[in-house]
Amino acid sequence: MSGRRRARGMVLGVALLALTPPAAPAAQGWLEDFAQGRLDPMRWERTVEGDLREWSAEVVQAPPGFRLRLRADTRGARDDTLKFLGVRSVRPIVLTDGTRVSVRLDWGDQPNGSYLTAAVVLSPHVTQRNPLDTPDWLKAAYVGVPPGRSARMLVEARRNGRDRTLHTEGWPDVNPGGRRIGVQDIALRVRDRTVEIWEGERRVWQSGADEIARGPAYLYLQMSSHSNYPPRSIYFERVEVAF
Repeated sequence: MSGRRRARGMVLGVALLALTPPAAPAAQGWLEDFAQGRLDPMRWERTVEGDLREWSAEVVQAPPGFRLRLRADTRGARDDTLKFLGVRSVRPIVLTDGTRVSVRLDWGDQPNGSYLTAAVVLSPHVTQRNPLDTPDWLKAAYVGVPPGRSARMLVEARRNGRDRTLHTEGWPDVNPGGRRIGVQDIALRVRDRTVEIWEGERRVWQSGADEIARGPAYLYLQMSSHSNYPPRSIYFERVEVAF
């Protein structure tokens, strides 16, 4: 199953928060490098929302290994909706002191990344659509900045339906043109009752004690796009969960 199909409606997005998961949490760490050459249905489920012309969420070869490719074609789509697609972990991750979730993301050297996003989201809620429509999440994302070869980092959260912007790199007052990005290592760490977001070796944001709810949360790897763009792709190369 390639995941390519037409979709209707509205959608997108790293996220987390209010904690009432329907499934038992995974008790041990794991590593996903997509070495099977296909999306493992025991580990991942596709998510999509919006009137995309074509889309796919599939594992593709990237010598010497494989990686997840999210690809969206929004030509001819409605102008008044965002389009979202991605994958969600089938089992939740237990967010407790010592948990680390690491994701390697490749922006794909976009020739035009305007209004494109690539996101890692943690949420206690299960959905086959856009996790950012759920009441609780934590998101770390890159957002394309016009004219399109640069991006900026954005960290946001929602708890009990209330949204908060946590980190913007000072945009738009600071560096409104964004920056060139490529292969980015994003990590979420839980320790001493706080949650941290890291980009490589740089900590970009830290919560206050107990500011972010902990417990089981599902991992979403996601992209979004506005309408009327030819096929654009985002890649995820490595996902690691450690306790």
